[in-house]
Amino acid sequence: MERTYQNPLKRFLSEQWAAALIGNLLLFLILAVSQPAFLQASNIMNILCQCSLFGIMAIGMTFVISTGGIDISVGMNALFTMALMYRLNSFGVLPVWAVFIIALAVGGLIGLLNGFMASVLNFPDMIATLATMSILRGAAYLLLDNAQKFVQTPLRVIGNSRLFGLIPTPTILMLAITAAGILVLRYTRFGRYVLAVGGNRNSAVFSGLNVTRIRIGAYVICGACAALGGIVYAGRIGSIAPNSCMGYEFTVITAVVLGGTKMSGGKSSVIGSALGCIFLYLIENAMTMLNISSYYQVFARALMMLCAIAIDTATTMRAGAVMTRERRARFLEGA
Repeated sequence: MERTYQNPLKRFLSEQWAAALIGNLLLFLILAVSQPAFLQASNIMNILCQCSLFGIMAIGMTFVISTGGIDISVGMNALFTMALMYRLNSFGVLPVWAVFIIALAVGGLIGLLNGFMASVLNFPDMIATLATMSILRGAAYLLLDNAQKFVQTPLRVIGNSRLFGLIPTPTILMLAITAAGILVLRYTRFGRYVLAVGGNRNSAVFSGLNVTRIRIGAYVICGACAALGGIVYAGRIGSIAPNSCMGYEFTVITAVVLGGTKMSGGKSSVIGSALGCIFLYLIENAMTMLNISSYYQVFARALMMLCAIAIDTATTMRAGAVMTRERRARFLEGA
């Protein structure tokens, strides 16, 4: 059998994360040339630490969006996780590792609740997770007594440490979660089922897949990743305010869509989600260096989200038009 040769460049450009990688490289080069301070090791490490929190949460969000769902409670999930850790540690009974495990378990249970409402009770994903977001915000306010709290030193071990005194632990966590996400989505049965459910839910049902269980599993992963993001945030920032993590869900969704995951589900890119987070923080870092107000930075994030959704919608419409033309051509040939 003769092997067909595929141009390496075309193969690279066909990857869903290719555009995100090219965008990062171009932006990195522009900043390196125009802003000499950008290449300082401290600044690079700061960017990696900043995007690690969102990168971890984005990997979990990738699973949910791949099924055709959405979770807008991840920001409040992270805030509630931090508030819960603060309260548990203040009792002085549990060791730190137990507090972390409980926090991750609670994050997963929150995802389980979201998945149950969206898959079993058939609530719209947006409404179900919006309700969860509101409940978690109120619960976090109660745990924090509606006041800023400073994180106890033991709880900062993950978010504020470095491997060999060089590489930030949050960055290593993001790389590990990204690698695990790639393995699960590409090389496991569950990952293939996630993409099948997002591609065509009715076909997945007729194929005998347990769509409810698969969607709930995706939400559990997303909830656990949000909780891990909260652990990283608490360690890195060192304090928890009642308004912490507000709006984080939109940044995470923007990064996932920029990375090539389709909002309608069925196609995803874990690498792209991580690259999308880096791209957003390169832009934010550039605006900070140029002394641009933080209000404009919020505006820039919103604009990036609109652009990402517009590109995703245009791509979906184009694919649909191509499929319609092919079906029409086959019908005319048969006639």
